[in-house]
Amino acid sequence: NDPKSKSNPASLCYFQNGSSEKREVRQFQFTAWPDHGVPEYPTPFLAFLRRVKTCNPPDAGPIIAHCSAGVGRTGCFIVIDAMLERIKHEKTVDIYGHVTLMRSQRNYMVQTEDQYSFIHDALLEAVACGNTEVAARSLYSYIQKLAQVESGEHVTGMELEFKRLANSKAHTSRFISANLPCNKFKNRLVNIMPYETTRVCLQPIRGLEGSDYINSSFIDGYRQQKAYIATQGPLAETTEDFWRMLWENNSTIVVMLTKLREMGREKCHQYWPAERSARYQYFVVDPMAEYNMPQYILREFKVTDARDGQSRTVRQFQFTDWPEQGVPKSGEGFIDFIGQVHKTKEQFGQDGPISVHCSAGVGRTGVFITLSIVLERMRYEGVVDIFQTVKMLRTQRPAMVQTEDEYQFCYHAALEYLGSFDHYAT
Repeated sequence: NDPKSKSNPASLCYFQNGSSEKREVRQFQFTAWPDHGVPEYPTPFLAFLRRVKTCNPPDAGPIIAHCSAGVGRTGCFIVIDAMLERIKHEKTVDIYGHVTLMRSQRNYMVQTEDQYSFIHDALLEAVACGNTEVAARSLYSYIQKLAQVESGEHVTGMELEFKRLANSKAHTSRFISANLPCNKFKNRLVNIMPYETTRVCLQPIRGLEGSDYINSSFIDGYRQQKAYIATQGPLAETTEDFWRMLWENNSTIVVMLTKLREMGREKCHQYWPAERSARYQYFVVDPMAEYNMPQYILREFKVTDARDGQSRTVRQFQFTDWPEQGVPKSGEGFIDFIGQVHKTKEQFGQDGPISVHCSAGVGRTGVFITLSIVLERMRYEGVVDIFQTVKMLRTQRPAMVQTEDEYQFCYHAALEYLGSFDHYAT
């Protein structure tokens, strides 16, 4: 399962009766098309299309595409693919002409105006963003190229690439719950809020308006949907909600990427008890152990639901080496930290997501999740696409990877990670 392209590839082998010839068929199912209308952003669909194309051998016959009737979404897939090929070879595009041509071959291809408009959005995004996927062995030269000032511009390629990420301004209708008067005070920063479509909904408490809201978003991982929860550093007023969120989503690993205070300002409320057990609404939290490592602190808590006596262990990893200004000089410590967190998840973690927070839950949190995805993809596929990874995260929570510094740090850390494999190091 690969939510990066929102697809579930299945591989089937089959034989023809009476023949020993064996063939493999791969099925890719796009799971993120909404029941009504079209996807909110073309980003996941374009990633899906790229994945399908990469896996299709050059000598293969036609790709078979279907939806339900085989005209609407199927038409979108075919037109977008055909136009991307045309752009590659001729640098021109003719959507109207291609839809007309297809309709002469099969009725009703591309069924709705929404779908027709979606095709334009997808092609515009594909053209504007270009191809940013790099083979791991070419990463060093790609980064060097990004570091140079573009001819005719006064900025580096890195800065241009980062600026190209900026999504068109999100409409306020995308943040319905976050903007309700009963929820406004629960947002640490007025301008960082979760999208309605990806926010973590708490189980509502009867008679308490807004009790389903917390400033948190589900984020897909490399091979698993909703592998992470990105959230702001809890406020005193939202600490109970935070523990409720961990419990309801069976999240037993928390990653904290800030100190409680930085630059003389509160960045995060101390939402856990230090010495003796504390009660947060329904939950009793017992501190069990604390381990001080060179770059992080690991704390273990026993959390008990006072309503039914069930308990679980929650582990909190607090990274202590992120400088108060800027980014770490080297990515090595942070890479080790990411490895440690995921190893613990494999060892002890429940099925639930890893909850990640800094102060606003977008900057360092975005870097942690981006690198988690990028490093795993490097191991499995030998390719890197920082730009598309961050673009995808920003369709799930605004402003993920907030500064150009953080964006560049993702590249440099990926390169350092590569250097730790001898067979790739150049």
